[in-house]
Amino acid sequence: MVSLSQNYKYLCLIRINLCEGRYIHILNLIKEELSSSLSSSTFLWIYFLVAIGVALQVGAANWDIIWHGVVNVESFFTPPHTVLYSGVGLSLIATVTGIVFSIRQKTSLKKEPVSIYYKIPNPLKLIALGCLVEVFSGQFDNWWHANFGFDGLLSPPHLMLISGMLLSILGALIGTHLSEIHKKFKILSEMICYGILWMIIINFVFMFTLPFSEGQYFDFNPSPTVALVLGSTLPGIFTAIIFYSLQNLPFPFRMTVVTATLMTIQSSATITSNNYFVGLFPLYLLNLLIPLFLDIISIYAQKNNKMIGMFMNKEHRRIIFSIAISFFFITFYFPWSVNMFKSFFGIDLITFESVLIFEQLLWKFIIPVLMPVSFVSAYVGILIWKKSCGYSKFTDMFKVAVR
Repeated sequence: MVSLSQNYKYLCLIRINLCEGRYIHILNLIKEELSSSLSSSTFLWIYFLVAIGVALQVGAANWDIIWHGVVNVESFFTPPHTVLYSGVGLSLIATVTGIVFSIRQKTSLKKEPVSIYYKIPNPLKLIALGCLVEVFSGQFDNWWHANFGFDGLLSPPHLMLISGMLLSILGALIGTHLSEIHKKFKILSEMICYGILWMIIINFVFMFTLPFSEGQYFDFNPSPTVALVLGSTLPGIFTAIIFYSLQNLPFPFRMTVVTATLMTIQSSATITSNNYFVGLFPLYLLNLLIPLFLDIISIYAQKNNKMIGMFMNKEHRRIIFSIAISFFFITFYFPWSVNMFKSFFGIDLITFESVLIFEQLLWKFIIPVLMPVSFVSAYVGILIWKKSCGYSKFTDMFKVAVR
């Protein structure tokens, strides 16, 4: 009897120890889950702040072109540069905060030593690289002004700056997309990131198409023919790809929000920032009716999927909506859009006379040539994008990059 009672006692002790171990394990899982939730929320805000910083940068870069035209100043220290590098500072502070947080958070969860490099999320590494490029470009730009005076739109420091912006906003978009918390805020942030990415990519095209790159010592102005070809095709291609990519976002007015993001930056930087274009602001706002109309059609098509599906499926609608947006890039990116073509057609007017440039190009180029070319380019761009996404090597490389 004594032996049996002792064995029972030991069995009870073993059971109690097992229960305590399981309880501790459950507590650790809860702790990790809460920590992961807090981490996702923190990173989501960090990516959002980075995106706002990049928006300030690209907006100030556009304002800088207007500023040089109005004030004709050749100094590095100007209000647009102040806003631009304030955006760099905001992105940099958010990035450093994210890096410190990720290192401390991973260290507290894992007892085994892990390299600092692997503790930082890959999207944040991409942002950090972009910030470093931006900071270096600022010093480079200051040196360039001191040694070569006034520079044009396309110059080595400016090219570095917009490349840094592109890296940063791609990191912010990927990081936001991978987040699994605060669904509403995540979707809003993702749409804003898409709008900023759209703005930066089109500004990249402008650097190689606008005739604003003749500096004090160097003339980097593009060939008028090259500007015509690139300006007629690339804006439509990139616009269509971006809107094709965002069609899966679970928000009914996604195209409107993304377009509103670009229009907010563009109008603040180039339309309302000077007396020449401010009167066009009410007309510029009409651009928002285009994506709003397409979103309403998309909502109606989803509610009446059976009837609409007889004529076109979801994938066809996705392509059509994306191409439809690209049709109107001339008015979305005004005034820069029409200035891409003025050299080819021998129009000797300055940027602040862009309305006259638009009037001269409307019937002889924009409607009969540019819009059909934009349609074909956008469609081909979507096909190439879909094809590239179908290659397993391409998708696997992307998965590794964002893991």
